[in-house]
Amino acid sequence: MTRPTFTDQKLKPGFTIVELVLVITVLGILAIIGVISYNGIQLRAHNLARQDDLITVETQLEYYAIRNEGVYPATTNNPVANWKTIDVRTDSNCFNGSAQVDWVPGFTSLPQSVPNINSATGVDGNSGCYLYASNGTHYVLSAWNMLSVPQTTFPFYRRLGFRQFQTSTSTQFYSCNSDVIGGANGSSYDITQDYYKHSFTISNITDCDETPPSGA
Repeated sequence: MTRPTFTDQKLKPGFTIVELVLVITVLGILAIIGVISYNGIQLRAHNLARQDDLITVETQLEYYAIRNEGVYPATTNNPVANWKTIDVRTDSNCFNGSAQVDWVPGFTSLPQSVPNINSATGVDGNSGCYLYASNGTHYVLSAWNMLSVPQTTFPFYRRLGFRQFQTSTSTQFYSCNSDVIGGANGSSYDITQDYYKHSFTISNITDCDETPPSGA
């Protein structure tokens, strides 16, 4: 039997180093795009869940008011107090404020905030949470500073809400269209510092001038 010589064997084509590098690079880019797309979908899902949570609590508040002669669950014993002296309740997952499960007085079944994925945060790199304040007549309900991307989604965009998240012991209070909270600094405006656009807020307050600053 005659053995085949080298010249009798067919040479099988293979990948060059350059081709392998190109394939690996393309696969890496596709993987990055996939992760970014997935994260974006997750963030949108979180935001829709927050909107649903606020609508659910708003419905509970209105039912409560119907059963209690138009009075909402109050976070103060003094209904005529200045709004900035009215207590603000925060949900159990909040690093700031009361951090309690019953963040609306008298309500035992309430949603609790869920942080964004991949440590995505709001203004000043802080994670927000659910906040509620009421004098019995008016209320403010918010997923405060929970949006990593500024939005102006109707009807959840209001230029009223609360103050900055600074430390775990800093006191929260109501804020109506404040320049400091709203990203305005003199004649300049910085959307990345606008707490109102990094929040979903529902309120029955009508006497706050919510005209946005120039550039907002």
